[in-house]
Amino acid sequence: MKVQIRYRAQLSALVKMENESITAADVKDVLRHIKRQFSAKAYKLAKKMLIVVNGQSILMLKHFNTVLKDGDEVSFLPICGGG
Repeated sequence: MKVQIRYRAQLSALVKMENESITAADVKDVLRHIKRQFSAKAYKLAKKMLIVVNGQSILMLKHFNTVLKDGDEVSFLPICGGG
């Protein structure tokens, strides 16, 4: 499936882009793409970020096994905390 990837924060600086379109069947495919195209460092950072598909956290879906459909948007967002 053709999906849109949105890189944010440190990850966009590391991969030197904010958006790209790739073919991926699930979130694991997206992560493999990051490792293959960029670096192991980018892959490790991406896995630690909040990953959302069409605005919904993969933690509420099937985690890294979340299946992607044509036109889906996968975003890597920084995790923010405070108190």
